Amino acid sequence: MYKIILIVYLSTINLTSGRSNSSEIRQYRKSSEEDGRVDTIWNELQGICLHGNRRKTVQELKQDTQVLLKNMAKYKDVVKMNKQLKKDIEWILEETQGEKEISRIISLLKNDFKETCTKTAKDCTELKKYNEKSGVYRISPGNSKNLDVYCDMTTDGGGWSIIQRHQDRTVDFQRTWSEYENGFGNVEGDYWLGNKYIHHLTSSGKYELRIVLTNNKNEKRYAAYKQFGIRDAASKYKLSVGSYSGNAGDSMKYHNGQPFSATDQDNDKSSDDCASSLGPWWHNSCCTSALNKKMSSNLYWRTLPNKAANKSIMMIRRI
Repeated sequence: MYKIILIVYLSTINLTSGRSNSSEIRQYRKSSEEDGRVDTIWNELQGICLHGNRRKTVQELKQDTQVLLKNMAKYKDVVKMNKQLKKDIEWILEETQGEKEISRIISLLKNDFKETCTKTAKDCTELKKYNEKSGVYRISPGNSKNLDVYCDMTTDGGGWSIIQRHQDRTVDFQRTWSEYENGFGNVEGDYWLGNKYIHHLTSSGKYELRIVLTNNKNEKRYAAYKQFGIRDAASKYKLSVGSYSGNAGDSMKYHNGQPFSATDQDNDKSSDDCASSLGPWWHNSCCTSALNKKMSSNLYWRTLPNKAANKSIMMIRRI
């Protein structure tokens, strides 16, 4: 239909003036394109309402349309405010003297927009909604400061925040209470997230734990716990783990309810200092697992064949 109208319109121009007015043609084309875009968006939106999970009555469609009209006012407000923001930026640039001052203002504006529009996610579970790729991301766990964490977005559906990775000898895990409290290591390699951050995370909601263990033959096994958390510093970061599933065997149950021990703080039930020989952990008397022990020998997981692993990853996910 648009083509017919355009042909008639051009014919009229040619008869009266012998040539077309290019600006009028461009304006018409722009109007036609906008009409086409509006029709496309409208048909798509209308299709969502008309072709949902079930057929709706006329009364239900009317109610839905009323809600959409009310919400549309919000989108109109956003467009109006964006236009005002653009005008304000134009005014600032017109009133600002010198390229250096303009650069400084632009830098401040960018920082302000970034702080306002890019809220930091609480954990990798939340980030999974927007990011499918595993890697290092910044999170804001509970009331603590922002920190970087490695997010596993593929294992068992993804959304895992890695709290421990121990797979080579580049990072020393034989460390003090303060170091385990605040975290250490390389977030892209071996590291411990920090007991206070793990506490902030796990006290803000329900979390599950998944431990992935690799042996000398590069065979992987896992132990999953439906509930996981550690309490605050006053409790010595006491451990809480729930029901087990997996193929690595349950070597964490023995440690349930135990406080954390480090090289300079012995909180276990043994007469010996478990952390000195078996690494900082939630030791009982002493352990059935020890994934932070020195890498001069294998990591310890009693229910594994040979009771040993040479790599470990501990990850948690909100449920």
